Amino acid sequence: MTFDASEKFVGPMPVEEFLKEFVPEARETRPTGGILFGKSTASQHENAFIQAIKTAGLCPKLKFNNTTTSQDPPYRLKPDISVYSSNPCRSDEGKLLNWKTMEMWIENKSKDDIFRDMETMKKRGDEAKSHIRFSDTAYRACGQMIAYASAHHQSQFRVFSFSIFLFGEKGRLLRWDRSGVIYTESFEWLTQPDTLLEFIWRFNFLSDVERGHDTTVTPMTDDEAEVALPRLKRYPGLENTKKADLRRFLVHDDRSANGDLRVYITPSAVWDTGGLFGRSTFGYIAFDVASTNLVYLKDFWRTDLPGIQKEGDIYHKLHDAQVPNIPRLGPAGDVPVSPECTATASFATQRTRTQDYLTIPDGEHEWCPGQSHVDPYVHYRLVLETLGKPLSTFKSTRQLCEVIRDAIVAHSAAYERAQILHRDVSAGNILITEEGTGMLIDWDLSKQVHKGVEEGPRQHSRTGTWQFISISRLREPRYTAHEVSDDLESFFWVLLYQIARCRNILKIDVSNDMQQVFDDYTKLSHDRLVRGGRGKLICLIGVHLPRGIVEDLLTTAEELINTPCVELVEELRSLFHDYYLYLMPQLGSSRRAQLEIEKKRQGDSRVKEAQEKLRSSEFVLSIMNKYLASKWDIEDDGSLDKAEMGHDASKSRDRRKRKAEDISSGEKNSDQIRRWMLPPSSIQPSSDVVSSRSKGTSKTLYSKSSQKSVSSLLK
Repeated sequence: MTFDASEKFVGPMPVEEFLKEFVPEARETRPTGGILFGKSTASQHENAFIQAIKTAGLCPKLKFNNTTTSQDPPYRLKPDISVYSSNPCRSDEGKLLNWKTMEMWIENKSKDDIFRDMETMKKRGDEAKSHIRFSDTAYRACGQMIAYASAHHQSQFRVFSFSIFLFGEKGRLLRWDRSGVIYTESFEWLTQPDTLLEFIWRFNFLSDVERGHDTTVTPMTDDEAEVALPRLKRYPGLENTKKADLRRFLVHDDRSANGDLRVYITPSAVWDTGGLFGRSTFGYIAFDVASTNLVYLKDFWRTDLPGIQKEGDIYHKLHDAQVPNIPRLGPAGDVPVSPECTATASFATQRTRTQDYLTIPDGEHEWCPGQSHVDPYVHYRLVLETLGKPLSTFKSTRQLCEVIRDAIVAHSAAYERAQILHRDVSAGNILITEEGTGMLIDWDLSKQVHKGVEEGPRQHSRTGTWQFISISRLREPRYTAHEVSDDLESFFWVLLYQIARCRNILKIDVSNDMQQVFDDYTKLSHDRLVRGGRGKLICLIGVHLPRGIVEDLLTTAEELINTPCVELVEELRSLFHDYYLYLMPQLGSSRRAQLEIEKKRQGDSRVKEAQEKLRSSEFVLSIMNKYLASKWDIEDDGSLDKAEMGHDASKSRDRRKRKAEDISSGEKNSDQIRRWMLPPSSIQPSSDVVSSRSKGTSKTLYSKSSQKSVSSLLK
């Protein structure tokens, strides 16, 4: 976790500035004389520390618990001290450790700071530009704190949070939000406790908003729960929902003239992207109090940079262009700081602030050396009034292909009619409607394009979900713009992925091939970029998930092979094989070798023909329609994964959403920009496959001789 978040730290901020910017002065004067900690309160003596705070009467509105040995499922995490409000509405409910009600946590290490001092970062080379010390101890401690902050934000509706890091006789204050972490200079807390006491004293008097709570999410009224709960429980997967699970969400519509907020009642999220930094997307099946209908509520942090459109605005453009196979849009808008502030047109919204304190060329914040990549986010909510089921619930492979075809139609119409390119085609972004048709969702990473105009990349990192990103974008993400062909290739990988994941009645162990094709990555040290695509390239030449395996996957219990689906997969495989002809699986080849490969590609008619066919969706749609129009004798080969609800594991997590390495316009998402991050693991194999693997019965899907022939197959 430290490695992934190494570019998210901003500091060391002067303590006085930290208090001034983030922790308003208390309305009462701190008791004179303060508190004098003794040696017993230092290193690993949490009870003594808590008792000293309690005896001083410093925090009448706060309660401190020693949680060094406590756990609160589902997180196996134990911060040394947990801080709670003495307000019954936000108490710890009798539990020593309760992530859902915790106000702040304190980590107490016996020694060793995890951060480099500012002078070291300024003096040393590139390696020292990291804010975290390069040692196992520092990395483990830092990762531990990131895990605590992640659990804190995952368990509550938060805009930001505070924490305290004590190490030996020194300490630091930290502020966490979706952009990154601001940490202060170190200060003496044991012998000169004024800094620590002043922060705790001020924190004691902060309002919920000032402590980082999202006050637009509240408990619902009894009347609302009485109406909403029966309706929600009738939705597949929500049958066991309880009143205690429900929350009241307020949604602002940017197009509303009066600033009114719509009310939605939701149970727990049906899926989320996890993680602390970045977009942090949550999806809810919600009850619309006004219409009494069930809708889909999407809550996330949008990138707040010039040229990045709000997803609601994109949907409006798509609807204006009459793009088919997309959901109906309800209210969509930025989340206000509090429900009371929407009366004016320019109301304050929930925004990240970490990015405001990066080093500026003019030297305004000279206290922040190193290489931090932190971007601004704004909290955003939108409502989709068309519900859909996960793609993995298809009733037959014919329906699977039809649904993907419908999504390609939506993609094509958006590009042709509205000049909007989706750029995040994934299994999680294609849904099955109640009518059984396909629907393409999640347009927040889409981009307005201009046909016939050569455009450079505009983001620093890849656009898409790792398992489905095209080979070209995985191999070299920095200097090539995301094109139509990349999205069309993603549709192919979605189809193959769903077949491998959901159609395996013979219980073949394809876990190795799945990993090689969908999770393969390579770290190159010279630029710290994570690249991939090798496994997909080998898949196109028929080594990973070859035709024979596809036939086995598409075999029914009656040992009938779904031939049209097999032929559809293989014709698409052949198309992309020709598109990448001559490219070698290994990365980092010499300049001379690259020029030789490019020369071969330019002179081969198969490459040119494939490139032309992938300039639009027309040819791919013709392939899909050709096989869908043919006779399919098999109609009972539905998905073996019958989960109606829950986050499709192929849907990228916050740290997994890999955006396009576009670097020209300055649009850089913090969940996208992580150049060092590894891709996520693909969906876990079925329980049958896991069982066979645990018993040591994994099969080799191709021989060593076929592995050796990769180079010849590329020709």
